[in-house]
Amino acid sequence: MPIDPVQIALVAALVAAVGFALAVGNRRRWRSLLESRFVYGVPWGTLVTVSLVIVFYLLVQGGFRHWSEPLTYPFITWSFLYPTGWLTAGIAHGSPEHLVSNVAGTLAFAPIAEYAWSHYAPSGRDREADGFLTRPWIRAIVVFPAALLGAAYATAFFSLGPGLGFSGAVFAIAGFALVTYPLATVVGVVAASGLQLSYQALTQPIVREAIERGPPAPPEWAGIGFQAHLLGFLLGALVGIALLRRRNRRPAADRVFAATLLFGSAQSLWLLVGTVGDDTFVLYRAPGVVLVILLAAVLSVAVAGSDRPLPSPVSLSRRTRRLLALGWLAVLSLGLLAGIALVVSEGAPLVLSVGALVLVTGLAALPALVAMAPDRWLSSPTPRRRAALIVLLVATVLVAAPSLPLGLTVVDDDTVDGSNELDVEEYTLTYEQNATVEQGSPIDFGERAIESQQDGLLLVSDERELATVAVRDDVLAYAGEETVHVGGLGWRESVDVERTGWEVVGNETAYAVDLETEDETTRTFVTDPVEADATVDGYEVSVVPAEDAFLLRVTEDGAEVGETTIPDANESTTVEGLRVSTVDDRERVVVGTDDTEVTIAERETYVDEVDSASDDSLDE
Repeated sequence: MPIDPVQIALVAALVAAVGFALAVGNRRRWRSLLESRFVYGVPWGTLVTVSLVIVFYLLVQGGFRHWSEPLTYPFITWSFLYPTGWLTAGIAHGSPEHLVSNVAGTLAFAPIAEYAWSHYAPSGRDREADGFLTRPWIRAIVVFPAALLGAAYATAFFSLGPGLGFSGAVFAIAGFALVTYPLATVVGVVAASGLQLSYQALTQPIVREAIERGPPAPPEWAGIGFQAHLLGFLLGALVGIALLRRRNRRPAADRVFAATLLFGSAQSLWLLVGTVGDDTFVLYRAPGVVLVILLAAVLSVAVAGSDRPLPSPVSLSRRTRRLLALGWLAVLSLGLLAGIALVVSEGAPLVLSVGALVLVTGLAALPALVAMAPDRWLSSPTPRRRAALIVLLVATVLVAAPSLPLGLTVVDDDTVDGSNELDVEEYTLTYEQNATVEQGSPIDFGERAIESQQDGLLLVSDERELATVAVRDDVLAYAGEETVHVGGLGWRESVDVERTGWEVVGNETAYAVDLETEDETTRTFVTDPVEADATVDGYEVSVVPAEDAFLLRVTEDGAEVGETTIPDANESTTVEGLRVSTVDDRERVVVGTDDTEVTIAERETYVDEVDSASDDSLDE
């Protein structure tokens, strides 16, 4: 790719900006600060971690040869029983933009966390004499990267459904950094944005775009792993609080509160998303903002709150405590019964769904059970800071818990009953309409765990516990063709998906879907015959997708009287005295006699064909 002069100018400007900052800044002070915590003043752990993530994208996912189309399906957390998925999902990415976003966040927040932890173990409880893990280089290039990768594995394992990306770890790093150095973390938010802008300016220095319509797609926020982000932030904050207490540090509560609000607002920690049906997504923006405010308040108390005890429940009479506790348990019981009734009415998997409801209800019932304990068990006062920490711990469990029933799923060989399947190693691809996709549980509950109706290209692998829609039917109808990349460690195969069809006058489209690899082509799906809303000389005419062609079927009073292959453009044929022609204008199929001529169907067009026709007309 040739280098644009604008890119050269941008690089020169960035170098000049760094030089100017070094010239006007207090270099001696900054060098002293960095070298007091980092070996040679360099955040080696951050650089090692970022390098591992980038190398995984380039080599394992094939980004070096396929920068914009990395291999993703083998590295997604499809199930707890697919260890390759949850061991790699935390460091794999779905696109260059996804990778750059998480790398920028890591470069912005990880040095703050690494500085707070330090390559040099402080004296006292943190250091054992001549301990291997206290050596600066080991702490820098082994221990710190291992901690960040551990956060990636944890957030991937407990992700709410299939997940991919280092963002859970990025939020864990940010949570750790925020409780240790709140204001520096807010500056890191701006730095992350600046790094992404610099990359975009380098790769796309000048952008020209026309007004265009895009393919059918869910809103951008619907695909963000909000649960993994919140879980990562909570885990990082808890580890940061543990470090602060170990080192007897306590940042100002107002700084923690303000930094949490600013970070949560800028980094979409407020994002809460739900679904209603297959194509409707719900963004709970206001409840999410309330959640961030509550989180900021609890976190500030847990980090720097007072050590004064909470008002003791013993101050209430045992009878009053029991009545309040029983009232709360009654409310929870009614909510549990309502939830079970909803599960039954919707036909959801009974055992796993009710199990999740019981888990959440049990956690919410803990305060009532404590209040009903004997007075002698409640005599010790609980500091407010400890109470806030307990709230954070319970919140972390509640955020992680919903992933348990979704992670306990397996895929059987007969998950999808496709008509014509294409097998690529351990993957099976087939295109279906209203296909029932079934995923079971490793424990025999006598029922299916998940059962859903899906339209589109289905991708299944029982070895990877994978069952997903690789290409939606409406996306294929819009584009006409797509490519799906499957593979594993050390191999990759591309499958081309192509739809061809005829828009039948007064009725639906008759179409077929073909799957093609380097070695094989399979027509995996054909619609039922579609009859035109017109008759020719008393005959009904239908378009019939077949295994290797499209046919025109002529019937009279429901009985077939003849059939022929739709001719090529500008050619004709006859069937039962009717002339069948395909004219070049949008390739219309015309059926007629000497006296009449009726258009039966037009070839289905797709966005690429429309754009090409538009470009040709402009050239003329």
